[in-house]
Order: sequence, then C-alpha cells, then structure tokens
Amino acid sequence: MTIAIGGYGYYSAYRDWDAGDVDRRDLLPASVAELDGMGRWMYDLAVRDGQDRLAEGVTYLFGRAECPRCASVFRTADEYAAANLPVFG
Repeated sequence: MTIAIGGYGYYSAYRDWDAGDVDRRDLLPASVAELDGMGRWMYDLAVRDGQDRLAEGVTYLFGRAECPRCASVFRTADEYAAANLPVFG
C-alpha cells in the first residue's frame, strides 16, 4: 500500500508495477482543531511562513487513511511512526 500526499493528490492505494496506483481511497484530513503536538507545531509553522499548501498537507499526514484491501481506517502518521521506530536490543 502507498500513501500519496502532494501534487498527485491525497489518497491511499495499492501500487502495481504495471498499472500504477490502483483502488485509490481518498485520505481524510484532520481538522485544525484535532491537531496537537508535532502535527499542530508543523501546521502552525507552515501557516506562519505562508506555506498554505504545506499546511494543508500536514492535515492529511495527521489525518486518516483507509486500507484499499480491508477498508480498515487508521491514522497515517501513527502507522508511519510505528513502522519506523528504532530497533533496540
């Protein structure tokens, strides 16, 4: 599965070698009121610096996505963070 946030749109999909991104599902952005912690800091910084498109992208990064295969809904940033935690041991 891939998550697209930016010039190609805001969606989750399966990436096929030949067909590209298939079974696209629109991402669900977080409302500004929902943002806290790092998400709120990133959003406020982008707005302060006049980077409206980046600020919009932050709402999608900290929003929700739907799995094209099983339709489960998850928080995009949480899944990314969990998949990229350092390995201790």
